[in-house]
Amino acid sequence: MNSHLNIFKSYTNKNRSYQLENDLTRALAISLQEDSLFFHEIFKEILKGTNFYNQLFESLENETRVNINIQQRASQITNFDHIFAISLSESEMADFWTQDYDRNYDPICDLVIQINNIVLVFEAKRDNVNCTAQLYNQILNIAKVDNEAKEFNEINYGEIITAFDFNWPKLMAIAVKVSSFEKTMNGQNRFLSDFISLVKQHNFRWLPEPAISSLQPTNKRAILRRLESAIEEVAKTTEISKLNYNDRIGLEFYRNWAKEIIFSVNDKGDLIVSIYPGNTKGQGYSLFESTPGFSEKLNILGNEYSTKYSYHVKLTSFQKYFQGLWFSENNLKKPLYTKENFHKYTGRKKRGYQWEQLCSLFDESLDYEWKKQCDWERSVINSGKNQFDISFGYNVHIEIPFEKLKELDQKQSELDNLINLVTEIHKSFSNELLLKN
Repeated sequence: MNSHLNIFKSYTNKNRSYQLENDLTRALAISLQEDSLFFHEIFKEILKGTNFYNQLFESLENETRVNINIQQRASQITNFDHIFAISLSESEMADFWTQDYDRNYDPICDLVIQINNIVLVFEAKRDNVNCTAQLYNQILNIAKVDNEAKEFNEINYGEIITAFDFNWPKLMAIAVKVSSFEKTMNGQNRFLSDFISLVKQHNFRWLPEPAISSLQPTNKRAILRRLESAIEEVAKTTEISKLNYNDRIGLEFYRNWAKEIIFSVNDKGDLIVSIYPGNTKGQGYSLFESTPGFSEKLNILGNEYSTKYSYHVKLTSFQKYFQGLWFSENNLKKPLYTKENFHKYTGRKKRGYQWEQLCSLFDESLDYEWKKQCDWERSVINSGKNQFDISFGYNVHIEIPFEKLKELDQKQSELDNLINLVTEIHKSFSNELLLKN
């Protein structure tokens, strides 16, 4: 799925300053509303150490009502016995009870959750801003409105107010655990997974994401997640864009002969960086201006990495891939990828003589059972198709050892080395990879 279809991501990709706080708060509110397990874990964490949780849920006969609101005025928050003042920021909450009560006003609260006679009020910040004083003033105004019959100094605020520091990393640790559990049970919630993606795009440090140096090479998912964070940062700080697909991660590539660089991790924990030159006939026109070749080594951050390549003949119908041939130099009787063959045999080919020409070309050029590999009889001859498109492409890749990744990525809070690695890979692929003879 295209990542632009994230439920919470606005069409514009600009960081809209203070609007971002509203975006994050709204996404959190909707995720809590749409994922009962996530809501339960958050609610239980806040009420930990009190008797409120048991009072609400110890009996099946209890009638519990939940109401979730954003941008709610303090004057609208009434009829409660206890209120939780919750700071949601990168900054640690200061001493709540040493704040000054400045003035009487009707503040707007970011996120308000009311469960029967208990109210949770969240004040959210998008960065390292301490919101304790602001939250204190909001809560005191709410409490005074609900106790308007009493004099200000007659209210025992300590009995009805509990301050709770719920910073973003702590909240996201719960979100990731819940989402991981749901994924294990084949019931992943779209709202929660999109919320996690939105937060990661804003600040990867809020997610429980260990540095590669602390991971085992078999933990492919965690290694790839860390690399994806570096790619996100490259996309935010340079002109290079991240690929907008959920089934692969990588970077957009800005040459006529290829359009994507793909990042993956093998079973040894090594990073595989792949590119597919000539993946379409349009890319092939630039590639086959002369006989293409590729550098044997690429220098990235002072280290040389050998390039490996294979051939990929791709068959598509209505712009969708349906079959292909994969082979190496050892499978060739004679050169297949020539300028002449590209112009004569690629593009749209119709049933009959043109298909027969292709069969003859592959029989003469390939020294293996190519028809069996691509299931030619079933996928092509007996498929009911009258035409398909064919391109002559390559898969070129380098391998960066897991030990090198560990060396580069030592601290969870620092991505600079991985960001430099990703940036240099893109630069090297752009400027050094293709040789034209």
